[in-house]
Amino acid sequence: MEPFVNRDGQTYHVHRLRVRYADTDRMDMVYHGTYAAYLEAARVELLRDSGWVYAELEKAGTLLPVVQLNLTYKKPARYDQMLEVHTVIAKPPTSKMRLLCEVRHEQELLVKGEVVLVFVDAKEVRPCRPPAGTHGHAQHGPAVASLHNPGPQGGDEGRCAVNAVSQFFRRQGHGVGSKDLKRREV
Repeated sequence: MEPFVNRDGQTYHVHRLRVRYADTDRMDMVYHGTYAAYLEAARVELLRDSGWVYAELEKAGTLLPVVQLNLTYKKPARYDQMLEVHTVIAKPPTSKMRLLCEVRHEQELLVKGEVVLVFVDAKEVRPCRPPAGTHGHAQHGPAVASLHNPGPQGGDEGRCAVNAVSQFFRRQGHGVGSKDLKRREV
């Protein structure tokens, strides 16, 4: 089945998965924390189907940490159901990328999600633009076309990404402060 679908005039990447027994809790529902893993699997496949193999990005020195995750639960998923995670990139990435996600069973919306990631130069441990040369992979319309047009530099998004990455690395014990990152604001 094609990983990209058009719904309501918008192209989405669709990742399909079956709810495993291990994904459920004592109430026979998918445990709320499991949805983060579902969105991660969908994100990795969106990138792969767009020509960005995440493992290759990392080997080339670009990391993509999640700095924000928001989930709104509408209805529970249950054991053995087939789910679809519909993902679209909200706007062209700069140093950060914002994904909008929906977890669906058949046509029913179960969970809405938003994931914000920041491109980070692994060597410098600082925000960076999406890697050069990836724009040649645009082939599936609006769901991924924004991956290939990094948009204007600067503005509030750059500052927001700087603050988010600074907080992320501080939590990881790297001691990178926002002053260090602002010197190379992207």
